[in-house]
Amino acid sequence: MADRFTETSTQGFFSRIGGAFIGLLLGPVFVVGAIVLLSWNEGRAVQAATGLSDAARSVIEAPANAVSPANEGKLVHVTGAATAQSKIADADLNVSFDAEVAVNRAVEMYQWKQKEESTSQNNTGGSQTTTTTYTYSREWSSDPIDSGSFKHPEGHANPAMPFTSHRFVAGDAKLGGFGLDEDTLRSIDAPSSLKPDAPAGWRANGDNLYRGDNPSAPAIGDIRVHYTGLPTGTTVSVLAQQSHDGFASYATANGYMIRLAQAGNASAAGMITAERKAESMWTWILRGAGTLVMFIGFTLFFGPMAILASILPFLGALVRGASAAFALVLTVPLALATIAIAWIAFRPLVGGGLLLVALAAFYGLWRWHEGRTAAHAAAKPA
Repeated sequence: MADRFTETSTQGFFSRIGGAFIGLLLGPVFVVGAIVLLSWNEGRAVQAATGLSDAARSVIEAPANAVSPANEGKLVHVTGAATAQSKIADADLNVSFDAEVAVNRAVEMYQWKQKEESTSQNNTGGSQTTTTTYTYSREWSSDPIDSGSFKHPEGHANPAMPFTSHRFVAGDAKLGGFGLDEDTLRSIDAPSSLKPDAPAGWRANGDNLYRGDNPSAPAIGDIRVHYTGLPTGTTVSVLAQQSHDGFASYATANGYMIRLAQAGNASAAGMITAERKAESMWTWILRGAGTLVMFIGFTLFFGPMAILASILPFLGALVRGASAAFALVLTVPLALATIAIAWIAFRPLVGGGLLLVALAAFYGLWRWHEGRTAAHAAAKPA
């Protein structure tokens, strides 16, 4: 069962105004930061797209069984069986594994977790009453949870996590004649479940090693560990710079770094396509993050108006809605314009098209905002 605590606090009108004027100062900082983030992200996206196109043109297919000195420093694509002779040892649990190129250790500890939920109500006169509920539940977590930061730490203390998840790599891992280092192996999945013998103080529990009295009724501080491995003989594909008898990150003409590896017989074209998709995903995530930060900045900037109007709660709600709408009217076209201007420096046709879209968005949103304001005015009683 979860523990729950509820607290109620009231913030006076003048205190809220003071906080809102701090937001007035922070708002432009958020907007400028968002512009910087969006601009940097578009430059990064163009660099990735150009670099991956350069890689597709310059990659060399290299056999795995012999390292050719002629390919030194070049971008090579190598496919073959990954092998290792030495054992992989986990000194934390005193267990070891044979015939594995890499081993993943996934660690979870049973811990207290705090969840905070707040609801606020504006009062006549401009004050605000906030009700906050703190809920404490027990759950498995792969990350240590600092109970010292809890609002109610008493009775909810988490012990220190003795060790966390880790990847181990065989010291003599090879791909044919090439050495496989930890950085190259890091991105390759280790799909095979491993079940080592339970060391002293631990017990086997399904696919896990368990430290605690009763796996069916875990207690705070209990730990479970699951191992997966990349067996020797597994086919892997690497796209990276040939460096002596191993691999390193390859820098394209524009400085984009490439070192890709995955399990299976993957073609160079397929690996580059997958990386393009991954880069595109990150580009859109950062675009969304930058746009959200910009919207928050404009909302903070207009915050004092909503607080001043909140002397009458219904009026404060109307002004907050209008401020959010106006912040949106400014955010969408400005974000699009920032992206467009960044692209103009690299691809003028694409950037120019985006700039036209930004102008059209600004016009459309402005007309929508004016229409919405006029509708509210018409709805007011005479």
